[in-house]
Amino acid sequence: MSKNLSPFPFKQQLSKPSTWLFLLTTILLHIFLLESASWKVSPASSESDIPASVSVYLRPETIEEAPAPSAPPSVEKAKKSVTTTAPVTKKEAPSLDQQTDTKAEPPPQESSTTETNTTATETPVIAESTANPSDGAAMPEFSLKFPPPAELQMEVSYAKVNDSPTTGVATLTWERDIEKYKISIEVGINLLITKLNLMTITSEGYSDIYGLMPVVSHDIRRTRAATAIHFNHKDKVISFSSSNKSIPMENGAQDAASILMQLAAIGAANKSQLEAGREFSIQVAEGRDATPFLFRVIGEEEIDSKLEPETGKLTTVHITRPPKPGFYNSQLDIWLAPSLGWYPVQIRNTESNGTVTNQVVTSIKQNIRYEN
Repeated sequence: MSKNLSPFPFKQQLSKPSTWLFLLTTILLHIFLLESASWKVSPASSESDIPASVSVYLRPETIEEAPAPSAPPSVEKAKKSVTTTAPVTKKEAPSLDQQTDTKAEPPPQESSTTETNTTATETPVIAESTANPSDGAAMPEFSLKFPPPAELQMEVSYAKVNDSPTTGVATLTWERDIEKYKISIEVGINLLITKLNLMTITSEGYSDIYGLMPVVSHDIRRTRAATAIHFNHKDKVISFSSSNKSIPMENGAQDAASILMQLAAIGAANKSQLEAGREFSIQVAEGRDATPFLFRVIGEEEIDSKLEPETGKLTTVHITRPPKPGFYNSQLDIWLAPSLGWYPVQIRNTESNGTVTNQVVTSIKQNIRYEN
């Protein structure tokens, strides 16, 4: 058996030329068949790949060009989203719109802010003011411009007929902000190290188109009980703590302290409102009564004043309230200084028996803590 399996007979076959020719032919045939198979398979594979690539690429490009040129910004955002992501289905479109609507919420906020500003503008600056010409009330006679808040220091003299004058000091404090005002007049005498107050008159309230609106005025003196005057602007009534009398209140009614700054406001607004020869009436409440004060403008006068240290002279506008039989027997004279903010720089009261009380301003200190 070892002989039958010997390789020598195979070697003999390989030595023959015909055998080599057969093997070469067989190899060439296999190579040809393999090459033919790969040629047939390769084009089929390319054909299947190219259409798939083109169909996937062209569909997104068609979706991008579909919207019209006039589309709103929200649609443009949707187009960019489609370009950078997979094709969007119809169910995803509302999601883009919802995002756009969410970003568009600020306009309602702006509307709310506008309403808030309008409400603040329409709110009256002075809530207690009841005067309104549209409700049938008469228009004010004067335009008004109040001088800045200040403190006025005064020298006071009280002289009876054929008697030596008594001297003292006084302070007029004028305070005002956007809504409220307060006036205080303190009269007293200087002692060695202090001042003894003999009388204090105060006025507190608001302001409206007619000027100062006193709410309460107090009169405090060392020789008698304090009294008060109340102004009810809702019911248009003036009442007195010292009596049961109630008097109808006129527009622009004042008290003994507020009338001074009311006259100053008339002159400060327009000097022509206090031209020489003009007469006008203002209701003033003092003591136990309220009566119309008839004022008359005398005109410009030059008075002696410490407020002008160089010349000692000050140009003023003189206003007087002469006695009115049946109402008041004294004469009231007021001098306003246009060059010094129209503050009252001299006040004189002359009684029917000849007694004179004179108050002259010696210094003016403006208080910048309050707004004009």
